[in-house]
Amino acid sequence: ALEPKGLPSKDEGPNPELVDFKRRFAVGAVLTVPLLILTMGPMVGLPVRDWIGERIVLWIELLLGTPVILWSGWPFLVRGWQSFRTMNLNMFSLIGMGVSSAFLFSVVAVLAPSIFPAGFRDSNGHVGVYFEAGAVIVVLVLLGQILELGARERTGAAIRALLDLAAKTARVIRPDGTEEEVAVEDVQVGDKLRVRPGEKVAVDG
Repeated sequence: ALEPKGLPSKDEGPNPELVDFKRRFAVGAVLTVPLLILTMGPMVGLPVRDWIGERIVLWIELLLGTPVILWSGWPFLVRGWQSFRTMNLNMFSLIGMGVSSAFLFSVVAVLAPSIFPAGFRDSNGHVGVYFEAGAVIVVLVLLGQILELGARERTGAAIRALLDLAAKTARVIRPDGTEEEVAVEDVQVGDKLRVRPGEKVAVDG
């Protein structure tokens, strides 16, 4: 997403991209936690795959990982595709390639494990999948984007607070000696201004 040129307006609402990313992160995190338990559980003495059955676990991983990668990670996949289409390669080029490769390989491994060479399959004919890797990448990148967008949001809020401190009007001395209060935007080069004690200086001069 691009930032508009110039100073932020004073009546800006919440950043829609930040709101969207927070929603995608929440959904992705909720689905990734059980995905990690299924894949990493046996490494910490939690034999969940033995309890459920390897084939069923693979289908559960497919069901949990697909919405994380294809919905939560959709903005990154789109940006990755655009980076290749325009040949302006960036971080999202790598994220898009890595996540897409892990997902497509894993889907084929679940749906058609027999097409893989014997070296890819275990003793029961199952092929290792990488749904959890793709999901974790998406969730962590979303977290990073949320932190970055939040920092930019706070910076914009600080600038808007400074704008609120600026003078809104100026007192212009007309050629006949009368004074008129006008909006700061209406002050012209060559105008003479009066600044009374305690008032803000409206413009540079």
